[in-house]
Amino acid sequence: MNKLLRNWPLKLAAVILAVIVWFIIMILADPTDVKTIYNVPVRLLNTQMLTQAGKSYTVEGGEEPTVTIRVSASGSVLRDLDASDFSAVADVSKMFDVTGQVPIEVLPLKPTVTAAQISLNTPSVTIHYENIITKEFDVEIQWRNKLPDGYFIDSQRITPQRIRVRGPEETVVSRIGSVVAEVDVSGLTESTQLDCSLLFYTDSGQIMNLESYRDTQVLQDKVTVSLDVFTMKTVPVVISQEALDAARAQVPEGYRYTRTQQSVTTVQVKGLLSRLADISAVSIPAGSFNMQGATEDKTFTIDLAKYLPAGIELMSGQEALEVTLFVEALTLREFEIKNLEVIGEKSNYSYEIQKPVRIFIQALEADFVGFDLDSVSVILDLGEYADRPGEYTLPLTVSCSDTIFTPLDEKNTVKVTVKPHEPSANPMGRGND
Repeated sequence: MNKLLRNWPLKLAAVILAVIVWFIIMILADPTDVKTIYNVPVRLLNTQMLTQAGKSYTVEGGEEPTVTIRVSASGSVLRDLDASDFSAVADVSKMFDVTGQVPIEVLPLKPTVTAAQISLNTPSVTIHYENIITKEFDVEIQWRNKLPDGYFIDSQRITPQRIRVRGPEETVVSRIGSVVAEVDVSGLTESTQLDCSLLFYTDSGQIMNLESYRDTQVLQDKVTVSLDVFTMKTVPVVISQEALDAARAQVPEGYRYTRTQQSVTTVQVKGLLSRLADISAVSIPAGSFNMQGATEDKTFTIDLAKYLPAGIELMSGQEALEVTLFVEALTLREFEIKNLEVIGEKSNYSYEIQKPVRIFIQALEADFVGFDLDSVSVILDLGEYADRPGEYTLPLTVSCSDTIFTPLDEKNTVKVTVKPHEPSANPMGRGND
Protein backbone atom coordinates (compact mmCIF):
# COMPACT_ATOMS: atom_id res chain seq x y z
CA MET A 1 0.00 0.00 0.00
CA ASN A 2 2.80 2.32 0.79
CA LYS A 3 4.32 1.55 -2.58
CA LEU A 4 1.08 2.64 -4.34
CA LEU A 5 0.93 5.89 -2.43
CA ARG A 6 4.52 6.63 -2.93
CA ASN A 7 4.97 9.52 -5.39
CA TRP A 8 1.18 9.63 -6.03
CA PRO A 9 1.22 13.12 -7.54
CA LEU A 10 3.51 11.90 -10.23
CA LYS A 11 1.36 8.83 -10.82
CA LEU A 12 -1.83 10.96 -11.07
CA ALA A 13 -0.17 13.28 -13.51
CA ALA A 14 0.84 10.27 -15.59
CA VAL A 15 -2.77 9.04 -15.74
CA ILE A 16 -4.06 12.47 -16.78
CA LEU A 17 -1.40 12.75 -19.40
CA ALA A 18 -2.31 9.30 -20.74
CA VAL A 19 -5.98 10.33 -21.08
CA ILE A 20 -5.03 13.51 -22.87
CA VAL A 21 -2.80 11.59 -25.22
CA TRP A 22 -5.62 9.13 -25.86
CA PHE A 23 -8.02 11.98 -26.73
CA ILE A 24 -5.48 13.53 -29.03
CA ILE A 25 -4.96 10.21 -30.75
CA MET A 26 -8.73 9.70 -31.10
CA ILE A 27 -9.24 13.22 -32.51
CA LEU A 28 -6.50 12.74 -34.99
CA ALA A 29 -7.89 9.33 -35.97
CA ASP A 30 -11.65 10.41 -36.05
CA PRO A 31 -11.87 14.19 -36.44
CA THR A 32 -15.08 16.29 -35.99
CA ASP A 33 -16.83 17.34 -39.24
CA VAL A 34 -20.11 18.96 -40.47
CA LYS A 35 -22.59 17.12 -42.68
CA THR A 36 -25.50 18.72 -44.56
CA ILE A 37 -28.59 16.52 -44.67
CA TYR A 38 -31.33 17.45 -47.13
CA ASN A 39 -35.07 16.84 -47.22
CA VAL A 40 -35.79 16.05 -43.63
CA PRO A 41 -39.63 15.79 -43.60
CA VAL A 42 -41.36 18.37 -41.41
CA ARG A 43 -44.48 17.15 -39.66
CA LEU A 44 -47.12 19.76 -38.83
CA LEU A 45 -48.70 19.56 -35.41
CA ASN A 46 -52.06 20.92 -34.20
CA THR A 47 -53.37 21.80 -37.67
CA GLN A 48 -56.85 21.06 -36.33
CA MET A 49 -56.71 24.46 -34.67
CA LEU A 50 -57.08 26.00 -38.15
CA THR A 51 -59.81 23.67 -39.41
CA GLN A 52 -61.80 24.10 -36.20
CA ALA A 53 -61.67 27.85 -36.74
CA GLY A 54 -63.12 27.44 -40.27
CA LYS A 55 -59.78 28.05 -41.96
CA SER A 56 -58.05 26.27 -44.78
CA TYR A 57 -54.28 26.37 -45.05
CA THR A 58 -51.51 25.76 -47.52
CA VAL A 59 -47.82 25.34 -46.84
CA GLU A 60 -45.43 27.54 -48.72
CA GLY A 61 -43.24 25.36 -50.86
CA GLY A 62 -45.61 22.42 -50.98
CA GLU A 63 -47.96 20.31 -48.90
CA GLU A 64 -45.09 18.11 -47.65
CA PRO A 65 -42.46 20.57 -46.38
CA THR A 66 -38.86 19.55 -45.74
CA VAL A 67 -35.92 21.20 -44.06
CA THR A 68 -32.17 21.09 -44.64
CA ILE A 69 -30.02 20.65 -41.54
CA ARG A 70 -26.33 20.71 -40.70
CA VAL A 71 -24.94 18.24 -38.15
CA SER A 72 -21.59 18.70 -36.44
CA ALA A 73 -20.09 15.40 -35.17
CA SER A 74 -17.23 13.01 -35.61
CA GLY A 75 -16.75 11.44 -38.97
CA SER A 76 -17.67 7.99 -37.69
CA VAL A 77 -21.01 9.35 -36.45
CA LEU A 78 -21.75 11.44 -39.51
CA ARG A 79 -20.95 8.60 -41.84
CA ASP A 80 -24.17 6.71 -41.09
CA LEU A 81 -26.58 9.67 -40.71
CA ASP A 82 -29.42 10.44 -43.20
CA ALA A 83 -32.79 12.22 -43.12
CA SER A 84 -34.55 9.29 -41.49
CA ASP A 85 -32.39 9.74 -38.35
CA PHE A 86 -34.08 13.03 -37.50
CA SER A 87 -37.58 14.15 -36.57
CA ALA A 88 -38.66 17.64 -37.64
CA VAL A 89 -41.93 19.13 -36.36
CA ALA A 90 -43.63 22.49 -36.70
CA ASP A 91 -46.27 23.23 -34.07
CA VAL A 92 -49.05 25.42 -35.52
CA SER A 93 -49.99 26.54 -32.03
CA LYS A 94 -46.67 28.45 -32.01
CA MET A 95 -47.38 30.22 -35.33
CA PHE A 96 -46.71 33.92 -35.57
CA ASP A 97 -50.07 35.18 -36.95
CA VAL A 98 -48.75 38.18 -38.84
CA THR A 99 -46.30 36.28 -41.06
CA GLY A 100 -47.70 32.76 -40.74
CA GLN A 101 -44.28 31.44 -39.77
CA VAL A 102 -44.15 28.32 -37.62
CA PRO A 103 -40.77 27.49 -35.98
CA ILE A 104 -39.23 24.13 -36.88
CA GLU A 105 -37.79 21.92 -34.20
CA VAL A 106 -35.43 19.09 -35.22
CA LEU A 107 -34.62 16.25 -32.84
CA PRO A 108 -32.12 13.44 -33.44
CA LEU A 109 -33.39 9.90 -33.30
CA LYS A 110 -29.93 8.42 -32.57
CA PRO A 111 -28.16 8.83 -29.22
CA THR A 112 -24.85 9.59 -30.93
CA VAL A 113 -26.16 13.04 -31.89
CA THR A 114 -27.59 15.74 -29.65
CA ALA A 115 -29.88 18.63 -30.51
CA ALA A 116 -27.07 21.02 -29.84
CA GLN A 117 -25.13 19.54 -32.76
CA ILE A 118 -27.92 20.41 -35.22
CA SER A 119 -28.47 23.70 -37.04
CA LEU A 120 -31.21 24.57 -39.58
CA ASN A 121 -30.83 26.38 -42.87
CA THR A 122 -34.47 27.52 -42.60
CA PRO A 123 -35.72 27.93 -39.04
CA SER A 124 -39.42 28.02 -39.89
CA VAL A 125 -42.14 26.93 -42.31
CA THR A 126 -44.62 29.48 -43.65
CA ILE A 127 -48.34 28.69 -43.62
CA HIS A 128 -50.97 30.64 -45.57
CA TYR A 129 -54.52 30.34 -44.29
CA GLU A 130 -57.91 31.67 -45.39
CA ASN A 131 -61.62 31.36 -44.66
CA ILE A 132 -63.66 28.38 -45.85
CA ILE A 133 -66.93 29.49 -47.46
CA THR A 134 -69.85 27.94 -49.34
CA LYS A 135 -71.17 29.54 -52.52
CA GLU A 136 -73.87 28.67 -55.08
CA PHE A 137 -73.22 28.69 -58.83
CA ASP A 138 -75.57 28.48 -61.82
CA VAL A 139 -74.91 25.50 -64.06
CA GLU A 140 -74.51 26.23 -67.76
CA ILE A 141 -74.70 23.76 -70.65
CA GLN A 142 -71.78 23.35 -73.01
CA TRP A 143 -72.59 21.36 -76.16
CA ARG A 144 -70.16 18.89 -77.59
CA ASN A 145 -70.52 17.61 -81.17
CA LYS A 146 -73.65 18.14 -83.28
CA LEU A 147 -77.07 16.56 -83.70
CA PRO A 148 -77.79 14.67 -86.93
CA ASP A 149 -79.08 16.80 -89.81
CA GLY A 150 -82.74 17.78 -89.47
CA TYR A 151 -82.81 17.56 -85.67
CA PHE A 152 -82.60 20.29 -83.10
CA ILE A 153 -82.90 20.74 -79.35
CA ASP A 154 -86.20 22.42 -78.63
CA SER A 155 -85.69 22.84 -74.91
CA GLN A 156 -83.38 21.73 -72.13
CA ARG A 157 -83.68 21.49 -68.38
CA ILE A 158 -80.93 21.09 -65.76
CA THR A 159 -81.57 19.40 -62.42
CA PRO A 160 -80.42 20.94 -60.15
CA GLN A 161 -79.98 24.33 -61.80
CA ARG A 162 -77.57 25.53 -59.10
CA ILE A 163 -74.83 23.69 -57.21
CA ARG A 164 -72.85 24.58 -54.09
CA VAL A 165 -69.08 24.56 -53.66
CA ARG A 166 -67.43 24.63 -50.25
CA GLY A 167 -63.77 25.51 -50.06
CA PRO A 168 -61.05 28.12 -49.47
CA GLU A 169 -62.40 31.55 -50.34
CA GLU A 170 -59.47 33.12 -52.17
CA THR A 171 -57.65 30.23 -53.78
CA VAL A 172 -60.73 28.27 -54.90
CA VAL A 173 -64.26 29.61 -54.53
CA SER A 174 -63.62 33.20 -55.61
CA ARG A 175 -61.68 32.02 -58.65
CA ILE A 176 -64.58 30.00 -60.07
CA GLY A 177 -66.01 31.94 -63.00
CA SER A 178 -68.44 29.37 -64.42
CA VAL A 179 -69.74 25.86 -63.82
CA VAL A 180 -70.44 23.85 -66.96
CA ALA A 181 -72.25 20.60 -67.68
CA GLU A 182 -70.76 19.19 -70.87
CA VAL A 183 -73.37 17.44 -73.02
CA ASP A 184 -72.43 15.20 -75.94
CA VAL A 185 -75.34 15.27 -78.42
CA SER A 186 -73.79 13.25 -81.24
CA GLY A 187 -76.27 10.73 -82.64
CA LEU A 188 -79.26 11.94 -80.60
CA THR A 189 -82.56 11.62 -82.50
CA GLU A 190 -85.04 11.55 -79.63
CA SER A 191 -85.67 13.21 -76.29
CA THR A 192 -83.49 11.89 -73.48
CA GLN A 193 -81.97 12.50 -70.05
CA LEU A 194 -78.21 12.53 -69.51
CA ASP A 195 -76.18 12.48 -66.29
CA CYS A 196 -73.35 14.95 -66.74
CA SER A 197 -70.21 15.66 -64.75
CA LEU A 198 -69.34 19.25 -63.99
CA LEU A 199 -66.41 21.31 -65.21
CA PHE A 200 -65.18 24.39 -63.37
CA TYR A 201 -63.57 27.34 -65.15
CA THR A 202 -61.92 30.55 -64.05
CA ASP A 203 -63.03 33.87 -65.54
CA SER A 204 -60.14 33.62 -68.00
CA GLY A 205 -61.32 30.20 -69.20
CA GLN A 206 -58.77 28.02 -67.40
CA ILE A 207 -60.13 24.74 -66.13
CA MET A 208 -59.93 24.11 -62.39
CA ASN A 209 -59.47 20.62 -60.93
CA LEU A 210 -61.19 21.08 -57.59
CA GLU A 211 -60.08 17.65 -56.41
CA SER A 212 -56.52 18.96 -56.18
CA TYR A 213 -57.42 21.65 -53.63
CA ARG A 214 -57.40 21.11 -49.87
CA ASP A 215 -60.70 21.39 -47.97
CA THR A 216 -62.73 21.70 -51.20
CA GLN A 217 -66.00 19.90 -51.73
CA VAL A 218 -68.60 20.03 -54.50
CA LEU A 219 -71.85 19.31 -52.73
CA GLN A 220 -73.48 18.11 -56.00
CA ASP A 221 -70.90 16.86 -58.46
CA LYS A 222 -73.32 15.73 -61.17
CA VAL A 223 -76.47 17.12 -62.78
CA THR A 224 -79.19 15.63 -64.97
CA VAL A 225 -79.79 17.35 -68.31
CA SER A 226 -83.19 16.66 -69.93
CA LEU A 227 -83.31 17.31 -73.68
CA ASP A 228 -86.34 17.61 -75.96
CA VAL A 229 -84.98 16.57 -79.36
CA PHE A 230 -87.32 17.41 -82.24
CA THR A 231 -87.21 17.53 -86.00
CA MET A 232 -88.79 20.20 -88.18
CA LYS A 233 -91.06 20.31 -91.22
CA THR A 234 -92.43 23.09 -93.45
CA VAL A 235 -96.13 22.72 -94.30
CA PRO A 236 -98.61 24.97 -96.15
CA VAL A 237 -101.34 26.93 -94.40
CA VAL A 238 -104.58 26.27 -96.28
CA ILE A 239 -107.93 27.99 -95.81
CA SER A 240 -110.55 25.36 -96.56
CA GLN A 241 -113.09 25.99 -99.30
CA GLU A 242 -115.83 25.37 -96.75
CA ALA A 243 -114.51 28.27 -94.66
CA LEU A 244 -114.50 30.61 -97.68
CA ASP A 245 -117.96 29.51 -98.83
CA ALA A 246 -119.37 30.12 -95.37
CA ALA A 247 -117.78 33.57 -95.23
CA ARG A 248 -119.05 34.43 -98.72
CA ALA A 249 -122.60 33.48 -97.79
CA GLN A 250 -122.53 35.82 -94.79
CA VAL A 251 -121.67 38.93 -96.80
CA PRO A 252 -124.86 41.06 -97.07
CA GLU A 253 -126.68 41.70 -100.36
CA GLY A 254 -125.07 44.40 -102.45
CA TYR A 255 -121.57 43.36 -101.42
CA ARG A 256 -119.28 40.54 -102.39
CA TYR A 257 -116.30 38.75 -100.90
CA THR A 258 -113.59 39.05 -103.53
CA ARG A 259 -110.35 37.60 -102.28
CA THR A 260 -108.23 36.52 -99.32
CA GLN A 261 -104.82 37.63 -98.16
CA GLN A 262 -102.72 35.59 -95.67
CA SER A 263 -99.79 36.88 -93.63
CA VAL A 264 -98.03 33.55 -94.24
CA THR A 265 -98.65 30.68 -96.59
CA THR A 266 -96.32 28.18 -94.93
CA VAL A 267 -95.23 27.52 -91.36
CA GLN A 268 -92.59 25.40 -89.72
CA VAL A 269 -93.78 22.80 -87.26
CA LYS A 270 -91.77 20.68 -84.88
CA GLY A 271 -92.19 17.37 -83.14
CA LEU A 272 -91.02 13.80 -83.09
CA LEU A 273 -90.30 12.39 -86.53
CA SER A 274 -93.12 9.84 -86.20
CA ARG A 275 -95.59 12.63 -85.35
CA LEU A 276 -94.59 14.87 -88.25
CA ALA A 277 -95.44 12.11 -90.70
CA ASP A 278 -99.12 12.67 -89.82
CA ILE A 279 -99.31 16.31 -90.94
CA SER A 280 -99.21 17.60 -94.53
CA ALA A 281 -100.86 21.01 -94.05
CA VAL A 282 -102.46 23.27 -91.49
CA SER A 283 -106.08 23.64 -92.58
CA ILE A 284 -108.37 26.45 -91.43
CA PRO A 285 -111.89 24.99 -91.09
CA ALA A 286 -115.35 26.47 -91.66
CA GLY A 287 -116.56 28.77 -88.93
CA SER A 288 -113.22 30.53 -88.56
CA PHE A 289 -114.48 33.78 -90.11
CA ASN A 290 -117.56 35.76 -89.12
CA MET A 291 -118.55 38.00 -92.03
CA GLN A 292 -122.09 38.78 -90.91
CA GLY A 293 -122.93 42.35 -91.97
CA ALA A 294 -119.43 42.97 -93.36
CA THR A 295 -119.47 45.83 -95.87
CA GLU A 296 -115.71 46.38 -95.91
CA ASP A 297 -112.48 44.41 -95.64
CA LYS A 298 -112.14 42.45 -92.42
CA THR A 299 -108.97 41.03 -90.83
CA PHE A 300 -108.94 38.00 -88.55
CA THR A 301 -106.14 36.70 -86.30
CA ILE A 302 -106.11 32.92 -86.26
CA ASP A 303 -104.36 30.87 -83.58
CA LEU A 304 -102.80 28.16 -85.71
CA ALA A 305 -101.91 26.03 -82.69
CA LYS A 306 -105.59 25.08 -82.37
CA TYR A 307 -105.47 23.27 -85.69
CA LEU A 308 -102.37 21.13 -85.06
CA PRO A 309 -102.48 17.42 -84.20
CA ALA A 310 -101.42 16.32 -80.73
CA GLY A 311 -97.65 16.24 -80.29
CA ILE A 312 -96.99 18.84 -83.00
CA GLU A 313 -96.00 22.41 -82.18
CA LEU A 314 -95.28 25.53 -84.16
CA MET A 315 -91.79 26.95 -84.25
CA SER A 316 -91.43 30.04 -82.11
CA GLY A 317 -92.94 33.22 -83.55
CA GLN A 318 -95.30 31.50 -86.00
CA GLU A 319 -98.32 31.00 -83.75
CA ALA A 320 -100.56 33.72 -85.26
CA LEU A 321 -101.93 33.89 -88.80
CA GLU A 322 -103.55 37.08 -90.05
CA VAL A 323 -106.18 36.61 -92.73
CA THR A 324 -107.85 39.53 -94.50
CA LEU A 325 -111.10 38.91 -96.39
CA PHE A 326 -111.72 41.65 -98.93
CA VAL A 327 -115.26 42.93 -99.53
CA GLU A 328 -116.39 45.25 -102.34
CA ALA A 329 -119.72 46.93 -103.04
CA LEU A 330 -121.56 45.68 -106.12
CA THR A 331 -122.51 47.97 -109.00
CA LEU A 332 -126.11 47.83 -110.23
CA ARG A 333 -126.60 48.04 -114.01
CA GLU A 334 -129.87 48.31 -115.96
CA PHE A 335 -130.27 46.57 -119.31
CA GLU A 336 -133.03 46.62 -121.96
CA ILE A 337 -133.72 43.21 -123.42
CA LYS A 338 -135.09 42.29 -126.78
CA ASN A 339 -135.64 38.59 -126.33
CA LEU A 340 -138.15 37.58 -123.67
CA GLU A 341 -139.31 34.02 -123.38
CA VAL A 342 -142.95 33.70 -122.24
CA ILE A 343 -144.25 30.43 -120.90
CA GLY A 344 -147.69 29.35 -119.66
CA GLU A 345 -149.74 31.14 -122.34
CA LYS A 346 -153.36 30.09 -122.95
CA SER A 347 -154.67 29.95 -126.49
CA ASN A 348 -157.85 31.87 -125.78
CA TYR A 349 -156.07 34.73 -124.07
CA SER A 350 -153.93 37.53 -125.32
CA TYR A 351 -151.08 39.16 -123.43
CA GLU A 352 -149.77 42.66 -123.69
CA ILE A 353 -146.26 43.12 -122.23
CA GLN A 354 -145.19 46.66 -121.42
CA LYS A 355 -142.20 47.75 -123.42
CA PRO A 356 -139.33 48.20 -123.07
CA VAL A 357 -138.51 45.28 -120.80
CA ARG A 358 -135.67 46.17 -118.47
CA ILE A 359 -133.64 43.99 -116.09
CA PHE A 360 -131.19 44.85 -113.31
CA ILE A 361 -127.94 42.97 -112.69
CA GLN A 362 -125.35 43.41 -109.92
CA ALA A 363 -121.62 42.75 -110.29
CA LEU A 364 -118.28 44.32 -109.55
CA GLU A 365 -117.63 47.36 -111.66
CA ALA A 366 -114.64 45.74 -113.33
CA ASP A 367 -116.63 42.64 -114.23
CA PHE A 368 -119.02 44.57 -116.45
CA VAL A 369 -116.21 45.25 -118.89
CA GLY A 370 -117.04 43.10 -121.89
CA PHE A 371 -120.36 41.97 -120.45
CA ASP A 372 -122.46 40.17 -123.12
CA LEU A 373 -126.23 40.49 -122.76
CA ASP A 374 -126.68 37.43 -124.95
CA SER A 375 -125.39 35.35 -122.02
CA VAL A 376 -128.50 36.33 -120.05
CA SER A 377 -131.72 34.34 -120.16
CA VAL A 378 -135.00 36.15 -119.25
CA ILE A 379 -138.22 34.18 -118.76
CA LEU A 380 -141.72 35.36 -117.96
CA ASP A 381 -143.79 32.60 -116.43
CA LEU A 382 -147.47 33.57 -116.56
CA GLY A 383 -148.37 30.81 -114.21
CA GLU A 384 -151.72 31.23 -112.49
CA TYR A 385 -152.29 34.60 -114.18
CA ALA A 386 -152.43 33.13 -117.67
CA ASP A 387 -156.23 32.82 -117.63
CA ARG A 388 -157.05 35.66 -115.29
CA PRO A 389 -157.87 38.81 -117.14
CA GLY A 390 -156.34 41.91 -115.64
CA GLU A 391 -153.18 43.96 -115.34
CA TYR A 392 -150.34 42.48 -113.27
CA THR A 393 -146.73 43.11 -112.36
CA LEU A 394 -145.06 39.74 -112.67
CA PRO A 395 -141.52 38.69 -111.78
CA LEU A 396 -138.95 37.86 -114.40
CA THR A 397 -136.63 34.91 -114.04
CA VAL A 398 -133.22 36.24 -115.00
CA SER A 399 -130.32 33.79 -115.30
CA CYS A 400 -126.70 34.67 -116.04
CA SER A 401 -124.33 32.07 -117.41
CA ASP A 402 -121.55 33.50 -115.24
CA THR A 403 -122.20 33.48 -111.52
CA ILE A 404 -120.25 36.69 -110.99
CA PHE A 405 -123.35 38.47 -112.27
CA THR A 406 -126.27 38.53 -109.85
CA PRO A 407 -129.80 39.53 -110.97
CA LEU A 408 -131.58 41.87 -108.58
CA ASP A 409 -134.77 39.85 -108.31
CA GLU A 410 -136.92 42.41 -106.53
CA LYS A 411 -136.52 44.87 -109.41
CA ASN A 412 -136.69 42.38 -112.25
CA THR A 413 -140.42 42.63 -113.02
CA VAL A 414 -142.64 43.47 -115.96
CA LYS A 415 -146.24 44.69 -116.38
CA VAL A 416 -148.54 42.28 -118.21
CA THR A 417 -152.16 42.79 -119.30
CA VAL A 418 -154.18 39.59 -119.72
CA LYS A 419 -157.22 39.69 -121.99
CA PRO A 420 -159.57 37.00 -123.21
CA HIS A 421 -160.08 36.68 -126.97
CA GLU A 422 -163.37 38.26 -128.29
CA PRO A 423 -165.81 35.48 -129.41
CA SER A 424 -166.17 35.56 -133.21
CA ALA A 425 -169.72 35.51 -134.86
CA ASN A 426 -170.59 32.21 -136.64
CA PRO A 427 -171.40 32.89 -140.30
CA MET A 428 -174.60 31.42 -141.60
CA GLY A 429 -174.02 28.22 -143.37
CA ARG A 430 -175.76 25.35 -144.62
CA GLY A 431 -177.14 23.06 -142.16
CA ASN A 432 -177.31 19.34 -142.43
CA ASP A 433 -180.46 18.01 -143.68
